[in-house]
Amino acid sequence: MRMRRQRHPAARLWRIGRRDPRPRWLLLDNLITTFGAAFTLIALPFLVMRLSGRALDLGATAAIEALPSLLLLFCFRGALDRLDPARLLWWCRAAYVLLNATLAVATWTGAIGLPLIYALALIGGLVWAVAYPAGRACFGLYLRRGLLAPANALFAVASSVAMMAMPMLAGGLILASSGPHALAAAFALDALCVAASLPLIAALRKRGPARGREAAALAEGAAADGPPLVAPSPAAGDVPRSYYLYLLASTVLAFGPVQILLPVLLVQRRDPAYLAIYAAQFAGIAVAASAAARRVPTAMADTLRGVVLCWVGAACAYALLGAAADAPKGAALAAALLGFGLLAAASNHYGIRSLSWLQRNADPRRMGREMTWFSAATMGAMPLSSLAVGVAVDRLRWSGAAQALAAATALAALAAAPHLLRLQRRAPQRAQDETAAPPATGDGAAAR
Repeated sequence: MRMRRQRHPAARLWRIGRRDPRPRWLLLDNLITTFGAAFTLIALPFLVMRLSGRALDLGATAAIEALPSLLLLFCFRGALDRLDPARLLWWCRAAYVLLNATLAVATWTGAIGLPLIYALALIGGLVWAVAYPAGRACFGLYLRRGLLAPANALFAVASSVAMMAMPMLAGGLILASSGPHALAAAFALDALCVAASLPLIAALRKRGPARGREAAALAEGAAADGPPLVAPSPAAGDVPRSYYLYLLASTVLAFGPVQILLPVLLVQRRDPAYLAIYAAQFAGIAVAASAAARRVPTAMADTLRGVVLCWVGAACAYALLGAAADAPKGAALAAALLGFGLLAAASNHYGIRSLSWLQRNADPRRMGREMTWFSAATMGAMPLSSLAVGVAVDRLRWSGAAQALAAATALAALAAAPHLLRLQRRAPQRAQDETAAPPATGDGAAAR
């Protein structure tokens, strides 16, 4: 029976979800909001490119939206540990409804321009800087440890369905329309979807966290009977900062550039056949999620080794895209499908395993702080990636930018090899020291 549960993590998640509605609420909330965001994902680049025509302006928009995540890291990185992440997430979603509605009305009436887009991107970035780590912290607190990997994998697959179907639908409508009304409708649908998620967050908050109750029970037992019988894991609450450096490199070099390269390719080609890239991405995500959900590495060295292997896959994908960009239409389309499918598979395999490892090993009392670091290393690093890729596309053309990314990602993988070897050599000694160490007390477990 145990082997069967390990082979079918989604089935185990479903069985537990029938008794505990929190996984179902979280996944439904993420699916609804991803469904709506898929419309904005395709509509906003088309809007910016119609107003400007420059990839640099598209990169600047993404950079402005992501910059507040870095400010949150340096100014308010401990705020989520003092506040309720579910409450913050609800208010952030309510703010998203207002922002998307404003964008829809301004686009419909023709009052939209680049300054207004930049202003809304900055406000949206401030909201996202809080909403993203709050949402990841809710996963870490409202789900049991054993459910984190299958839940993250199921969310990735469900999100990919929305990210495949909705951009294809929205892209087809936008390509067929020369006016602003199709773009405005896409933003309005995003606002409606976010509004529909608000009752789910409210119900989740009323139910309460899963790991929060477990931590409270441990604290009460320690106060009544002395130190707890089972000490927290030595890795809990002790996430090395080198872990976030790998995430930063992944965002800047390996997977962040897709958010600029793919929209620019669609705008430049203006061929509905290229919307099939979203189907290729879904296939890659489905394969990667199935593999990543089965086993989460317990050691950071194993997690980081998987991250670097995903970099290698990304470098191969960029090399293929750059080499075939100027090929005849059939060959270029086939290379685009294969390349972006491989990028989606590598990105989601890396993302599911690394995030699940972090959520399992982070101290629940510091979950907000760790998720803020995670947000800064992923979403907060987007300004560097967006601006660099926007400049590269304008100066090197699309194919040259893809080739430069292939070379940079491959060099990053080579540079990481010595660090991985050192971690691998230290792992046996660290495991021996942890086995010989005396049990930690409640105060010692809280120390950093």
